[in-house]
Amino acid sequence: MEWIGFGRNWNKCEVCWRYYERGIQHENSLNCYKVGIPITSLKVPLEEFLERVKDIPGKYALFPFPISIMSKGVIIFYFNSKEEMYSFIEKVRDYVRDEVSLRERKFYDMFVNVEWIGSINWRRGCPEYDKKFGDWRNWRVESEGK
Repeated sequence: MEWIGFGRNWNKCEVCWRYYERGIQHENSLNCYKVGIPITSLKVPLEEFLERVKDIPGKYALFPFPISIMSKGVIIFYFNSKEEMYSFIEKVRDYVRDEVSLRERKFYDMFVNVEWIGSINWRRGCPEYDKKFGDWRNWRVESEGK
């Protein structure tokens, strides 16, 4: 699967992933809010939507068969806080459908472990982190312990 990046460089994944490989949860994961918009949720063509969000750090992929049976693909955006994430979701709501198919919803629930706001999903950190550090919903929030 090929991911195509756009927007500002996120610059947080590499160090976070190196820590993950050593079994350590890096603090970047606690301050990483990911928004996923299934491509089928868009009300406008993908290229037009990407032009509107070109300054936000992100990536997208069109999924190959057999994954494409469950989802055509997804656009992922990265944010430092829940507030930034919610602000972005409000700004793009007019370009995104209110609902996503049950098949696609179940796919992201099962393999990415997300929460939903209409047809937009979100989570903290990478899905792989959940296996080593527990469900992301139970991680401390960035303001705790500092």
